[in-house]
Amino acid sequence: MFPDDIFCNPLSLPDYPLGIEAFSKTKNTRDEGFCGPLCDYRDFADAEVLYDNGVWYMVGSGAQGYVSKDFVNWTYRPFEIEGEPLGYAPSLARCHGRYLLTASRRNMLYVSSSPQGPYKMLGAVKEVNGAELAPEYLDPALFADEDGRLFLYWGCSPWGGGIYGVELDPENPAQAIGEKRKLLEFEPSHAFERFGEYGEEGNMSWMEGASMFKHDGIYYLQYATNGTVFRHYSIGVARSLSPLGPFRMQHTPVCQSTEGLVCGTGHGGWVQGPDGKVWQFYLCSHQRVHCFERCMGMDRVEFLPDGEVHVQVTNTPQSVSRGDLGLVPVSVRKQVRASSWEGGNFPAFVMDECPHTWWAPAADDAAPWIEVNLRQEFGVQALQIWWADLNLDYENGVCPEAVRFKAEFFDAGHQSVGTALDCWENAVEKMIDLRTIEKVEAQYVKVSFLPAKNGCRHGITALTAFARPISPLLPCRYSRKHASQA
Repeated sequence: MFPDDIFCNPLSLPDYPLGIEAFSKTKNTRDEGFCGPLCDYRDFADAEVLYDNGVWYMVGSGAQGYVSKDFVNWTYRPFEIEGEPLGYAPSLARCHGRYLLTASRRNMLYVSSSPQGPYKMLGAVKEVNGAELAPEYLDPALFADEDGRLFLYWGCSPWGGGIYGVELDPENPAQAIGEKRKLLEFEPSHAFERFGEYGEEGNMSWMEGASMFKHDGIYYLQYATNGTVFRHYSIGVARSLSPLGPFRMQHTPVCQSTEGLVCGTGHGGWVQGPDGKVWQFYLCSHQRVHCFERCMGMDRVEFLPDGEVHVQVTNTPQSVSRGDLGLVPVSVRKQVRASSWEGGNFPAFVMDECPHTWWAPAADDAAPWIEVNLRQEFGVQALQIWWADLNLDYENGVCPEAVRFKAEFFDAGHQSVGTALDCWENAVEKMIDLRTIEKVEAQYVKVSFLPAKNGCRHGITALTAFARPISPLLPCRYSRKHASQA
């Protein structure tokens, strides 16, 4: 039996929120940032997680948030903030019994007596001389040390930019009590920092997304680098015995994945998990509609004997308590057929492990379905369905809706086997839906779904079946006859 603390990246979070640059919000008719249809999209990224009194609070860009008591099941709960909407890259900290929140775009600190608010404006952060820290106030990160001291880190710029830091007055957090310092700067000898998908612009880097974490007396300052739109977007780290350095930079990325559905793994932060271990949260680049269309992932942090740290990015079902479950994708690049398709959004795109392609059934298809042929029978134990919202228009009421669907399983002779995953009455909206099932020996997996009630059209970005690899000592049960019929 599987434990009840399973997750699979990208995380299966309910109610992924509307993106900050979505069409309904900006009315951007210039197509700026859009890489697909000019419509609304969802985005939850740049997240930091605060552990406080047995609860994990995850805050993402735009003051969107999630709360969990077990680190696995998250409830969507946006943060309450007065005034203008919060920008990108927020940061949350507890200091002297109260909670502080800040973000990019606006040099403003907010304070509350509760982790999720309501937050009131405390004021603009000022340097020692009284001048506002703006206009360089981008991707700010708050850090409250064990001794009660409070620090702010920031930075989000190419061409000589870097990561900066300053100590703040914990009693008056909007006031610096020391001179700001440049803590990290672009190091061209670090290939992962160079700008561009392949580091081709070696004379610059986009260093951003600072976050601080203290572990065993060492201060770890992490940063995101090379550009959030790239698959090579990753996380670097530097360590020090002091919160303001000097820092020793690690020459390899801490967190990087450049292929598959979990890629562009940058901009996040560390938090202590329920097992006492340290966990890395990071964004995953999606970019189906917009260049800032992202979702979230998480994995364990490993502290190496030489002092460096590493995160093994995963894309298979994991247990928070037990680690890897030994399941692998068995559906990638396999044969597929569907009830219909529209334009160039072919059925094969659900099997290509690419986060920005998708299958779209025809607009008049009243009962869409798609079926993958695994080539031989596998003991399928989990499914991950990444739904694609094809025509979101929040302003006119076309919003995400829980997909009512059914997954069926068939053997090599295309006879029904096992128990179907019946979600015809599904009421939980999840853009990325992970389901564990009782093991079923199947060669074919078929997913059918009903049209949405509010006019939203559904497609599928990825359909992944997970099973244990077949031992080379077992006979092959692949049928050429049935494969040709598929």
